[in-house]
Amino acid sequence: MIQKGQDIIWKSSLWVVLVLLISCSTSKPYQLTDVSPKYKEYQGSDLDPHKSKDVIIPVTNNRKYDEFIQEAHKAIALLEFGENVALRADSKKTVGEPVEKEMQAAAYLEEDLPTLIAKLPGLIQTNEDLIESTPNDFDGPAIGRVSNELGNILEALKQNSPKAIGIQNAIRHLRSDSGNYNQGKDTLEKETKPVVEDPIIITNEKEAAKKLEKVISKKEDNSSKISIKRLNRKTKVTGKAKVSEQINELVKKEEEDVLSEEEKKDREYTEQIRNGLVQVFQWEYYRNPKNLERILATHPIPRVRSAAALALGRLKAGRVSLQTAIDKDGYQVRPAAYKALSDLGDKRSLSYFIAGTKAEDPEVIAVSYEGLGKTKDPAGREMILTTGLASEYVVIVSGSLRGLAHHKLDADVEVFDKFLKSNEQEIKEAALEALAIHGSRESLRILERVVAEEPNLALMAVDEISKNHSLSATFALIRLNESQTDEKINKRIGESLLRRKAFGKYAIILIEDDYLRSEPNERSRPVSYIKNKEIGLILSETKKEFAVRIGEDILTDKYIQVKMESTLPGARGAFVTGWVFYPKLDIIEVKQLGSDGKSGKYSNLKKGKHNNLFDPIEEIKVPRKD
Repeated sequence: MIQKGQDIIWKSSLWVVLVLLISCSTSKPYQLTDVSPKYKEYQGSDLDPHKSKDVIIPVTNNRKYDEFIQEAHKAIALLEFGENVALRADSKKTVGEPVEKEMQAAAYLEEDLPTLIAKLPGLIQTNEDLIESTPNDFDGPAIGRVSNELGNILEALKQNSPKAIGIQNAIRHLRSDSGNYNQGKDTLEKETKPVVEDPIIITNEKEAAKKLEKVISKKEDNSSKISIKRLNRKTKVTGKAKVSEQINELVKKEEEDVLSEEEKKDREYTEQIRNGLVQVFQWEYYRNPKNLERILATHPIPRVRSAAALALGRLKAGRVSLQTAIDKDGYQVRPAAYKALSDLGDKRSLSYFIAGTKAEDPEVIAVSYEGLGKTKDPAGREMILTTGLASEYVVIVSGSLRGLAHHKLDADVEVFDKFLKSNEQEIKEAALEALAIHGSRESLRILERVVAEEPNLALMAVDEISKNHSLSATFALIRLNESQTDEKINKRIGESLLRRKAFGKYAIILIEDDYLRSEPNERSRPVSYIKNKEIGLILSETKKEFAVRIGEDILTDKYIQVKMESTLPGARGAFVTGWVFYPKLDIIEVKQLGSDGKSGKYSNLKKGKHNNLFDPIEEIKVPRKD
């Protein structure tokens, strides 16, 4: 009984996990009508290639990938549908059944197949290019999902592409064979008119046997006239699966006879690369660094070993294996291993980073300076300031700026501000990234200034502020939202506030000069200086009201307790808590709407209206990498 109860609990838990996985997936089913609405009458029939299998395609929210996946599935479904039509017509004609339904489908296919066949080589090439660019366009589990889908599509395209011409010829033969039309007419006449035959008078057994043999041979002759001689069958085949296998074997054999030895080796090499990359993405998706280290150490193709090294860097694992690859591997793998080692930024790799700064490859030098900064070694910082930032290569200066930011010293903010004035766009962007990595209040203020003064860098600056998860960054985003009128910038800010779940009420200081008080009393001790447009997080309010003189007016209202950035020199913490009289504030509320958590509202409570509604960007969308 205990074992039975445990089995029930285990199965119930499994179902819950499956339901959650299904509900959280971003995918949609693919049907025959997605190829074209004119195939609606064949959907779900024996001719539908999706009748016996569910085709679910992922939604990546990357237009380039989604358009290709849609187009590729359309091509695969159309070829499989055409193969089903040809094989089913061939099978029906063999036993003398009508092929009217297949004839109608062949008429549609005869229009669509030529255009599709012309696109197949381009689809295969695009597929291979997208597989290579997947690690650059996606992060985390999305890499595994997208690469797995692209791998399956490439396999299906390569399987169906050699058969495409044969399928097209079979469809043409089916349409051009006059016997198909006559057969349909004869079948109709047989159904509507009774057939009257002369009675056969059997005189003896020998005559009966001769007449029966004559009738059988006549039927065999008729069936041979309407068969498609596209496949030489040595044995009788029943069922679609066996015929498909014979077609594949026949095509493969013909290809092997046509291809030269060099072409065969090239094909095998390409297939080995594809399989290796799929394995890399698979083990990264399952977060299995051990298998990635094995691929890095043993796989025969450098391109696959490079992909494994980069995957280890994204997983922040495999330091020893990466250092071994730098020591023993060749030109193509070493830059990837250095990049991955820089992603780790481990102090124990300091000697490798120092050696990398003296390499010949500028890419290796750049990531070595960045990794050097991540170790926070004082000697490394000195090398960045004296040699890295003085380099003539833009990529090295950019890597050095990012590396310097990891030291998080106040003195370095001026360096980043200086490089923001560079004429090189790449260096400007690297300086913005460095300010975001530095993450200090001064760095955030410079990023705010860039949003206001440099429109071409405004969106990137907002994104860089969003990477900082501190309360100061939230204050900066709200301050920008209040000052900016550009809809794109406000939308990006709203998405960031919702993504970081910055829900709550915020105070905006309306007066020029005043103090944050230790108690709800204008005569209490000031704890920090406040000025116009400063932002604070509202913590509470007094239950009773107070009368306060402001100018010539005496106002009665409550005090609001807020948490703000400290402005007093020598303060112990970055934030300070105190009280401000309500009329001196404007109140902003960031509120989550609905139960799905995918929309939000930004409201001004005093003015009684909301400034904007915003929706989050999808999680599968890849953010900028540091």
